[in-house]
Amino acid sequence: MEDANNRNFVLRPTPGQKFRPKAVTAMIQEVLGEKLGAMITYDENEADQASRDISASIREKLKGLQLPRYKYIVQTMIAEQCGNGATTAIQCVWDEDCDGFLSQRYVNGSIWCEVLVFAVFHY
Repeated sequence: MEDANNRNFVLRPTPGQKFRPKAVTAMIQEVLGEKLGAMITYDENEADQASRDISASIREKLKGLQLPRYKYIVQTMIAEQCGNGATTAIQCVWDEDCDGFLSQRYVNGSIWCEVLVFAVFHY
């Protein structure tokens, strides 16, 4: 049995184990290109499944980074590109030194997709 006095509590990631949004931007663009490159016209049912697939693929790739103690939340929104603008807004309370956020957008002639990635360090 582990002695309670010998436990190590981790309050911050080491510099090499910190989530870096710029480092995963290309990875997310690659997933978006793979999943949405063949989607020529917007279809509600196809978009629903594609958004689930994109989120799952990105989550798996983020886990592959093997950053200990990080939990990932991936939200994918796909909509029809009709010439209208769209704005998204988020609000979070977190530790600026440890947690991270990334927003990535993909647009082609008929669809737009926005992916939000939250990396939360679990104390």
